[in-house]
Formats: sequence, C-alpha cells, structure tokens
Amino acid sequence: MRVAISYPPIVNADGQKAMVSQNRNVQYFKKPTYLLPVTYAQAATWLKQIGHDVYWDDGNAQLKSYDQWLSDLVSWAPDIIVLESTTPVMKFYWRVVDQLKQLLPASIVIMTGYHSMRKPEETMGESKTDIVLRSNHVDFVLSRLVPYIESNKSWRLTCPYEGLVIRMGDNQLRSTGNFRQVEPLEKSPIIDRDLVDWKRYAFENGNYLQTPGTYATSVIRDCMFGKCTFCRYNGPDLTFSMMSIERSLDEYEDLIINHGVKEIFDDSGVWYRGVEARKFAQGIIDRGLHKKGCYFGINTRFEYLDEETIKLMAKANFRFVLLGYEAADDETLQRLNKGYQLQHVESCLTWMSKYGLHPHLTIMVGYYWQTQEQLDKTVSEVRRLMFSGLARTLQVTLCTPLDYTPYHQECIDHSKLLTNDYDDFDMSKLIVKTPIPHDRYYEAVRQMYSIAFHPKFIARQIAYLFTFRKRDWQFLFTYSVRAIRRVRQHVFNLTKNASQSVY
Repeated sequence: MRVAISYPPIVNADGQKAMVSQNRNVQYFKKPTYLLPVTYAQAATWLKQIGHDVYWDDGNAQLKSYDQWLSDLVSWAPDIIVLESTTPVMKFYWRVVDQLKQLLPASIVIMTGYHSMRKPEETMGESKTDIVLRSNHVDFVLSRLVPYIESNKSWRLTCPYEGLVIRMGDNQLRSTGNFRQVEPLEKSPIIDRDLVDWKRYAFENGNYLQTPGTYATSVIRDCMFGKCTFCRYNGPDLTFSMMSIERSLDEYEDLIINHGVKEIFDDSGVWYRGVEARKFAQGIIDRGLHKKGCYFGINTRFEYLDEETIKLMAKANFRFVLLGYEAADDETLQRLNKGYQLQHVESCLTWMSKYGLHPHLTIMVGYYWQTQEQLDKTVSEVRRLMFSGLARTLQVTLCTPLDYTPYHQECIDHSKLLTNDYDDFDMSKLIVKTPIPHDRYYEAVRQMYSIAFHPKFIARQIAYLFTFRKRDWQFLFTYSVRAIRRVRQHVFNLTKNASQSVY
C-alpha cells in the first residue's frame, strides 16, 4: 500500500510555524526548530521493510507552503494518510482531514497523537477521520494495521487489533479497546535515515553545539517514571519499555562512522539510569566512539544519575543533559508529582559541572496555584544556578494544560480554565486562573531569559575557557550566537500577550 506519514505546514497570524513533531508541547516559532519525530520515523521504516511504499511528508522540514504540501500529497494519491495531533492544532487538523477526504475520497485517514488518542470520539465527531489510533506506539500498531487493511476489504468490521476507533458509518464507531504493548521495543526497527531525509533536521536545533546533529532511536519508550501530572507520558494508555544497550550502541556507531554525525541526542522521556547508563557509557568508550569528536545528550531526572555514572558519561563525551526543574518550591513539585526533592538538585548539578557536562534546565511558570512568593523563589534560584555555573542553559515555558493530561483534567475539574478554544492552547499565553496577574509570570519569563545577557553569566562562561575544554570554547564563541537569536524568539513568543493579562 501507499502510506503517507504527513505533517502539514501550520502557520499562525504572526507568520510563525507550529512545531508539532516530537514536541512535548506545540509552540509556534518564526525561526523553527525541526525535530525528527522518532516513533513515526520508526513506523515509516517498519512499513517500508514489510513492503509498503512510504511517503515521508514533513511539509515543515521540507519548507513547503500549505498549498504546495497539499498539492504534492494529492498528486501522490496515498491509500493511507497518517497525521499526528495535539491540542493546539486540533481544529486545524479537523479542517485538513475534511479537505483531504474531499480531494482524496478513497484515501484512509488515520489520526494519531496524544490528544486524539485520549478523546477519539471528539475527533471522529469533528472530522471525517477514518481511524483514531489510541496508542502512541504508532509503529507497532501500523505495522499490523496496514497489512490487514490491504488484505481485507471488510477491515472496518473485522480488524481485530487493539487500540483503534474505526468509523463504520456516518454515526457509527467501533472501538477495539486499549492497546497493550506486549512485544519488546527491540522489535521496532532502527530508523532508516535516508527514508526520513534526516539532514533536514540536522542543523536547526538549539540542543546541538555541533552539526550535523540528530536524534537517536529512543532507548526508552514513554517514561520509566511516568507520573508527572503535566506530562503526556502519564496515564494508563502508556507503557514503559526499553531497548537493549548494544542495539543502541550499534546505531550510534553507524551514525558517527557512516553519516558523519557530530552530536546525538536521545529524546527518551528519561534515558537509562544506574547500571544501564554506565554500561552504555562504557560501551561508547570500548568502541572508541568518544574519540570521534561527537557529543551525546540525554533527558534525565534529578536523583537518577550518581557521581560515578556522571563521571563515566563525561569520559564517554556526553555533553548536553536536559533536566526538568519546573519550579523551586516543594509545594509545586509535590502537586506536579515530580518525584524528586529540591535538596538533591545542587549535588546533581555540581557533579555535572565538575565533569564538564552542560546541564540544561527546563522551567515552567503560571501554575494555577503559583503565588508571587513561589514565582520569585523560582526566578531567584534559577539566577543563582546559572550565575554559579551549575547550569549552562535554560528553557522557560508557560504551563499550559494539554492533551487531557492529569493537570489538564485537574484544571477542568477545578474550573481553572479561562478558555475551551483549543487554538488558545498554543503556549503563547496563560489560559488558567492564577492568584496573581498574568503579567507577573510574563515578567518572570523575561527575567530568566535575560540571564543570557547578564555580565555575571557571561563572566562565568569566559572563566570556563580556562578549563581548555573544546566544548566550553564552542559554547561561548559558536553556540552563543545561535542561542541569543533563540532567546529573543522565546521571549517574544511567551510574552507577546502580556498586555492582555487577566487572572
């Protein structure tokens, strides 16, 4: 069958593109970051391996206009079109589906993504979608579903596979229940880099100090913690599974030796910890990959890596480590169910800084309970960590309830939402009732991002030059140019609605 895995370009009134693929939360950017959607790339690879004709159709990364994207897709005339949905772009996607069904009436449209998988009846009611895939394991489900559709004309009635809501008629739906992953992650293939045109994602990414960079095939599917209330990796519809260390090392070796990759980031919800983390780092060293000039990066959690592990990872040439800091008060961390204590933050960051890693903190503001005191404490602590050199970079976002996560449902249950219009969920403004005016949170965003221009921060980066580590020189003289551009963009995106502040 002819299968298109498609990402239509989505542009807002400010001329900014929506970043949908591989993002925890959709945001609009004038200078986009094109992220390889790893699980969908595995799905495309798997379908190709079992004999289907796959059209990798990322209109954003391919720099297409919407009209060009639509014309190219219609010309290719796929049997199946796969789309990925999330809350801020749902209304757009519903319109796209209906347009596609008008232009390609014989094509089967499959909607995937966290929003639709949790509200399938809504997507079916608001559009002419044929199937909603109720699992984020799109690779496993599509590898079964597509061959079944091909060989069974009555597939709508007879398809036995779990995790689907199927349109039977205008007003009839058929659910096959919840998807349960019983097969190992190992069965899903390593990404075919040529198929997904990987170089389109290799340069415009703030996580890379060196390019070309790429995302690895994730070693962890979903998250081994999986309890943070604001995160999509939370709920009975998600499962935790792990890929073997040797298989991942094989991919790293191929990316470095055969593709010339200079930085590899694993965007697993949380990367290996403990013995697996040490075995992976030692495997990099044993294969000599740490001497190839390539940096490695991961997502992790505070308290997941001890000093011994961090020291070994530094030897293996790990650099970028993303940590969810979220806030600097215990009440917020408890309400978010973060599962770590603030008292352990300092030691973790101290070890990373000591061994030359570059910790990146992610912070959110605008929780519906966040007081001025809590907000000030977060800003103060972030400034301290950045000025002291314990953290090297940061990312601030507005806490926006998305995709019917526990936090989203909590906001609904407590009547905290200020809007029900999904278009307002794009993280460009606060949409929850808060105890202080929204302008206070926007100002906190400005204060934290302004750290990048503060003399204390700049002096700290200059001091790092005396470590004579290549990465520290690159950070100051190469990365900083790109970072300043992105800092300005983030500040604009997150504070442009400040004058409309309500609470």
